[in-house]
Amino acid sequence: MKLNSKVYKQLTNEPFEKHEINGKTVEFHYMDDTPFLTQFASRGRFAVWTSDGNDYKVLIESTYYEALKPFYQYDVNVIWLSFLDKVSSISKKINMLFIIPTLALYAIGAILTFVFFEEYTLQILLGLIIIVFISNMVQSKVVNSKVRAENQKTQDLIREHLGQDNFDELVKAQEEHYQKYFRFDEVEQTDTPAEQEAEAIPTEETPEDDNQQESDK
Repeated sequence: MKLNSKVYKQLTNEPFEKHEINGKTVEFHYMDDTPFLTQFASRGRFAVWTSDGNDYKVLIESTYYEALKPFYQYDVNVIWLSFLDKVSSISKKINMLFIIPTLALYAIGAILTFVFFEEYTLQILLGLIIIVFISNMVQSKVVNSKVRAENQKTQDLIREHLGQDNFDELVKAQEEHYQKYFRFDEVEQTDTPAEQEAEAIPTEETPEDDNQQESDK
């Protein structure tokens, strides 16, 4: 399954870590060294998995990686890649179950309309479009539901592998990193009340000022 394939293609620098898992390569690249830092980290996405459909490249912010390194160890990546493979399989199966029948229904309906119900062409085609739209909505909900279920199973496996205490510590470290990254210091006001009041007093323009303004026009 392709994931953020455009990003994958642009990660051409040397990875700082590499794993070989079941015939697939998983490379780790620091987000700090790429133009994607602002794009992803500013939205709280400190780790982004990308793939060309076979191999993987993980784009990750450096301090996030250091704080959550156990989450990206070899054994955990084996579990996570298994999840990604399952998600890909689920998506393909459900898409085939929905897309092919929907397209067939639309094609048959359109043909029958033009042959037997030409005077109702617009109404029938609109009805078919609505059916396709509803089918896509149902398809999306089914896929999302199954993916969430697989994601929960995967998290449970990772929790079991790392141990509950270690897992909880990493979740805490993740939250602390998030808060630290987006912490902004309040700007201190350096002007005294007297200075602020003086700046607020309007001043009259002198004739010299008027002449200068005329020359600037």
